[in-house]
Amino acid sequence: MKYAINKSDPNNIKITANSNIESDEYIGIWVTDKPTSKNSRYLFQKQMSKSWWETDDLGRYCNHSNSPNTNITYQAEKLELKAIRQITKHEEILVDYRKLKELIGFIPNLNFK
Repeated sequence: MKYAINKSDPNNIKITANSNIESDEYIGIWVTDKPTSKNSRYLFQKQMSKSWWETDDLGRYCNHSNSPNTNITYQAEKLELKAIRQITKHEEILVDYRKLKELIGFIPNLNFK
């Protein structure tokens, strides 16, 4: 695994690269239609057509950015993250949450300015 949970700031737990990740490299499953373990977190809001699950670490702690360094791809009832560009060791792995709305009809109730 090329990423880890970074808890150095308890107010901003995040996912960071623990080695370089190359452009277009597969990072992992971000959200899926089935739990991957007992630590997966259930996602459901009234605007969603069905429930989804955040994967253990990557889904739970990957933060939003309007300029993410990952791209979301839909593959067989799961959303996978791939690097858009090289992500260097210790760099935070970021995703654009708004892409969820396009792919699964869900967007977190957050205010992105």
